[in-house]
Amino acid sequence: MNIPLMYHNYSVRKIMFLVIIACIPGIFTKCYFFGSGTLIQILLFIIISLILETIILKIRRKKIKINLQDNSSVLTSVLLGVSVPSSLPWWIIIIAVFFSIIVAKHLYGGIGQNIFNPAMVGYAVLLVSFPIQMNYWHERDFSLSFLNDVKKSIHIIFSKNYMYKNDLNSCPDAFTEATPLNNFKIKSHFKNNDIVSRDNVFTNKEINLQSSWIYINISFFLGGLLLFLKKIICWRIPISFLISLGFFSTITYFYSQELFMSPLIHLFSGGTMICAFFIATDPVTTSCTNIGKIIFGIIIGFLVWIIRNYTDYPDSIAFSVLFANMTVPLIDYYIKTSGYGHNNT
Repeated sequence: MNIPLMYHNYSVRKIMFLVIIACIPGIFTKCYFFGSGTLIQILLFIIISLILETIILKIRRKKIKINLQDNSSVLTSVLLGVSVPSSLPWWIIIIAVFFSIIVAKHLYGGIGQNIFNPAMVGYAVLLVSFPIQMNYWHERDFSLSFLNDVKKSIHIIFSKNYMYKNDLNSCPDAFTEATPLNNFKIKSHFKNNDIVSRDNVFTNKEINLQSSWIYINISFFLGGLLLFLKKIICWRIPISFLISLGFFSTITYFYSQELFMSPLIHLFSGGTMICAFFIATDPVTTSCTNIGKIIFGIIIGFLVWIIRNYTDYPDSIAFSVLFANMTVPLIDYYIKTSGYGHNNT
């Protein structure tokens, strides 16, 4: 395997730890806009993942302490925690952890053997199975103190009476606290509809919600720069992903500004920056060669653009990354690096 030299100076444990540290700005920014439920969910993700990984390691007769100390399950939990809505119920979190840790990681042989990004496997399962819950982004009540916000978040996550059930009686499922990506898509669907007025469907929260996602993406961008400066990640994947997404979205935006989102919305909405610097750069599930990494990033950017514009899913990071993971063996097969003094055959 042609591993870049930047990975040689760090152990797996230290790499995972530094990536977790780089997530902190994005975590606190998300907590500011969507409440302390994010911290509670990250803690819950970590606890459940450590419990499930301990069980599966014992079943596989592996050394539990050594495997738990590599911080890989903790990083998976953090990535899941910052990706899902802060009001997601506890039992859905258990499902996500099961598919991430047990199915995507250990059924393939454990860390270093998995071909799919574990966090994105869990996220994709939830997005397909629980689309309403996964698209419910409830903004924080700024009138509440931190302690009251924590109590409210605990009640939402662990209570049987899910918070948004009353909202579903008053408006269609798809419109419940949608993200900016989903808002734009719904608007385009009702662009020429005389029965449903877009002004009645959406409120003034759209501008604030759009701003919150911009700040969240900027925070993860800054965390990604830290990883780059510490030589934890390779620049080729983030840059190729962002450039390809910006390129394709620019073409469609100039074609029709009413039907397609601008490049800035694509780059600073949803999970764009966390994908560019924290998910797509996973050294296990990406290409081993420098050219392959560029192709890998371009594939993700192209798929994100396609799915956001032409499907019913508001965001597309998980599906794009998982599909790109499937292409990695093919990319590495055709793009090989030979030893010194030898030709590719």
